[in-house]
Parts: sequence; structure tokens; C-alpha cells
Amino acid sequence: MNNMNVSAADIQETLQALRGLPTPVSSWQVETGFDATDDPAVWVWAWLEKDKVDRRSLSDLRAKIRDAIHEQVPERVWVYTRFPRASEMGS
Repeated sequence: MNNMNVSAADIQETLQALRGLPTPVSSWQVETGFDATDDPAVWVWAWLEKDKVDRRSLSDLRAKIRDAIHEQVPERVWVYTRFPRASEMGS
């Protein structure tokens, strides 16, 4: 991202270091760029180990991801999260 001092790899490393997640994450994918409204954005795919996860756990995980990114990225950035299941990897 042109005006962001933190790379996608740095953000991914931060997410991989998160502990106490409400549901296990098998892997992370992070991209940075600008969204459709030309605002700085981070897209996160958190590949979940379980195929069935309750809404509360997903909401809590989304909040942890957003908070971790906002701590690391000094400027305002939109965080978009997706939660594909591990069973979907490679499809």
C-alpha cells in the first residue's frame, strides 16, 4: 500500500502471533490496498480449523483481528475479514 508503513507480511505475522482466539485459525492470508471508495484497506482471510463456528465466536474473532491491525497500523484503515473453513482450502 502506497501510504501505509506496515506491509501485508507484517500484519500477517502479527495475526499469527495472536493467542486466546475464540476459534482455532489454521492459516492467515492478508492483502493491503485501497477499497472501492479509495480508502486504505486490509483484507484478511482467517482459515478456520472448524467447519462449524457460532456467530459469537466469529464476531469475537473479527474484533480481535480489527483491534490487532488498528494497533499496528497508525492511520485509519478499513479491515475486511473473511472466514473460510479449512475444508475449503485448495478448492
